[in-house]
Amino acid sequence: MPQFNNLSELEKYLNTGKGQQTVFGQRDVRKALNEAAKLLEKIMHEELEAYYASYTPVDGGYERTYGLLNSLRISPITQVGNELHINVYFDRESATHPSIFGGEDGYVAKLINDGWSWSNTSVNIYHLSHYEGFHFVEKALQRFSSENKWGFRISKNNVAK
Repeated sequence: MPQFNNLSELEKYLNTGKGQQTVFGQRDVRKALNEAAKLLEKIMHEELEAYYASYTPVDGGYERTYGLLNSLRISPITQVGNELHINVYFDRESATHPSIFGGEDGYVAKLINDGWSWSNTSVNIYHLSHYEGFHFVEKALQRFSSENKWGFRISKNNVAK
């Protein structure tokens, strides 16, 4: 175990992956990571349900599949250097929806989170030709941060991955 000259150095060490594994043991950190990932998945699910509840699609050839809601996954834990990583992500295949206009398929996670704008300005239908985004990922991360009893660092990777 390293030696520390003051509490600040100890605190800095305890905030690293290696420091947490030293204090808690790798098995306990893995268990906590799984608990945290399950909590984040639950919160993401709730935020997506809030999106779905926020409006009802107008009739026009579109029927909800809930593919995005059912595409949330948790990766196995991986070790990167001295850190353990776990991801909550969307299964790309389940979260991709064919265009109702015959164009390019859309990655629904990015579209619903970040919004979209259709280049054909002759059609102006909210939620069809344009949408500002629901930002459910950012909402979920904010909620998770307030419930993060483990003190884990969490980061948002590009939703478009």
